[in-house]
Amino acid sequence: METNEKFTPPQTNSQSILSLVFGLLTTVSFCTGLIPIPFTGFICYPLSFLFGILAIIFGAISLNQIRKSNESGSPMAWIGIIMGGFIFMCVMCMMITFASFFIFAPSYIPSPHFFDYYQL
Repeated sequence: METNEKFTPPQTNSQSILSLVFGLLTTVSFCTGLIPIPFTGFICYPLSFLFGILAIIFGAISLNQIRKSNESGSPMAWIGIIMGGFIFMCVMCMMITFASFFIFAPSYIPSPHFFDYYQL
């Protein structure tokens, strides 16, 4: 039995591609924040936090759409979710650690001498 029909692979879900891209941007922006250049952390860590949230959201949306419409792209969605989620948790731990220094050990944070006379 010979058929002339060509096999067409399922279409890749665009949300899974976005999840992968945001997962990569999360990793790149987080690692760029570790470079010892002034103020890179103030810019890169909030960006990696935002990109991580977007990677998780687009990954979850794409997995739902892939399940319903039988599209491809599930590995890209999972990679985006894992990368975005891991860096998201790293940034959350850094924020909690930084906030705990202000709460539990404010004297160990280096500050300019004119802040010594102010009280929180």
